[in-house]
Amino acid sequence: MNRAETAAPGMSADVPTTAPAGRDRATWLLYLQMAVFAYFLYCFGPSVPLLGDDQHVGKAVAGLHSTGYAVGGLVVGLLGSRPVLWWGRGPALWGSFATLAAGVLVYGLGPWPAVTVTGAMLCGLGGFAVVNLVAAAVVDHHGPDAGPGRLSEAHGIGAAVGMVAPLAIGGAQASGLGWRYGMLATPLLIATLYALFRSTRIPGHDRVAATVPTEHRTTSDHPLPRRYWWAWTVVVTAVAVEFSLSLWASDLLRDRAGLSEGAAATAMTAVVAGLCAGRLAGGTLTLRFPLTGVYLTALAVNFAGFAVLWLSTVPWLSFAGLFVAGCGMSVQFPLAVARSIECADGRSDLATSRSALATALAAGGAPFLLGLLADLLDTRTAFLIVPVFLAAAVPALLLSGRTAAGPAR
Repeated sequence: MNRAETAAPGMSADVPTTAPAGRDRATWLLYLQMAVFAYFLYCFGPSVPLLGDDQHVGKAVAGLHSTGYAVGGLVVGLLGSRPVLWWGRGPALWGSFATLAAGVLVYGLGPWPAVTVTGAMLCGLGGFAVVNLVAAAVVDHHGPDAGPGRLSEAHGIGAAVGMVAPLAIGGAQASGLGWRYGMLATPLLIATLYALFRSTRIPGHDRVAATVPTEHRTTSDHPLPRRYWWAWTVVVTAVAVEFSLSLWASDLLRDRAGLSEGAAATAMTAVVAGLCAGRLAGGTLTLRFPLTGVYLTALAVNFAGFAVLWLSTVPWLSFAGLFVAGCGMSVQFPLAVARSIECADGRSDLATSRSALATALAAGGAPFLLGLLADLLDTRTAFLIVPVFLAAAVPALLLSGRTAAGPAR
């Protein structure tokens, strides 16, 4: 029985009865939406210390902007699927982009930390919602077989665009215009995307409430299956590894390979390059092999790259380790999200919103824990927390793939 036959009364005829085999206009819209978000995200990281310098505040106060961004993600997670139930996926997605654009303007133009931290919170509210809604739309649009691969492609395109963002920030700063010009390109990109694709319907545009049982329409607290929470744990480990390496690996390069601050920061592009390459390749791999097998292989590659990085005292070998680690890391987050959607019994928007809690907690907690361990011990020893996260992903992944009918897929 296809989706049209099982849909509740009131569902629009635009809901496809079968998943599209290729990439249609809706697919490319979702890919570009992910790319615009990625541009913002990779601008946001390097902009935080520059904003702190402009405001003449210390690192702790500047770091509150990252905390504000994570708080926005927590709000998205607590809202659950309510925005989609209220307005439909299309309006919810474009509304999230509008919130992100407003947040960037407040963050980039605000004169005081209290204002710019508020802007960062708005960025988190809009940004986390964008990622969740795009992920749910991609997987729903292409189905359980092709969906994970298409989602990996979406993140791969985002990573490719993300490599441009630090150059835009640095170039604008070096030219004398100021880093804000690179950051403020985000609202322009959002407006351009809307102007070009406003007539394209977001997959799942109509209200999801039509397919939700009456007793669950007023709440998003109906328990998700147990295996979903194992998948949720996999999301935590994926984000913890990615943020720990992205935020602190430059310190390890300075300590172990003797690089300057500038050279170590530049070397972090190796991680982004690995993320881009791995996510684009992952789209093909997940079409040919089971998700569990691809994920376990990615964990092994990530561990190998980390081991090279952790042991190396030679710059070029450290760069190679970062690239390999990035390749392994690349598919972990998109595939973890895809697995969580698969485990949610059709409630993809609720699944991704709850995953926002996992992302926010891991993004805020793991780098802080690593930094705390580095203060108590040393940076190299503190980095041993990364393989702990990688190892923790294995049982959670296997348990999330188990069903009543059989073993992990």
